[in-house]
Amino acid sequence: MTRSLIKMLEDNKTESKRWKDQSEYDFALASKLLESDYSISCFLFQQAAEKSIVAYLTIRGTDKVWGSSISDLAEDCLAIDPTFDFLKSYGPILDKYLFSTRYPTFSISGSPFQIFDKSDAEKAKDLSNEVISFCEEKIKEIQ
Repeated sequence: MTRSLIKMLEDNKTESKRWKDQSEYDFALASKLLESDYSISCFLFQQAAEKSIVAYLTIRGTDKVWGSSISDLAEDCLAIDPTFDFLKSYGPILDKYLFSTRYPTFSISGSPFQIFDKSDAEKAKDLSNEVISFCEEKIKEIQ
């Protein structure tokens, strides 16, 4: 391996770890908020899953990762590894938490803090946890 390739792989690993660390932080914070702030908890669980996927794409050497949609990021992963197919069904559910949990314009009535409940947050947690665990396993396979 050339020095430049080794440097690039080390940089990818470092950057991937930064994304993984932020994913873990978001997940932990969302878990703390699970009992009281459901809409924000849902959003943070979506963010944790997203950042875990970005950690995977980064360590795989994807040049530019754009967007926050789990569905879109799933397509990027599928181009690399077909076992990410399950994300296609999780994407629309988790993506619902990206904007509707924060902006009143995404609902017919009420504000996000009034609309989301504990069952929404628990579902977001379960799905996020599955995505994160899967991505962590895939990253371990690479290292």
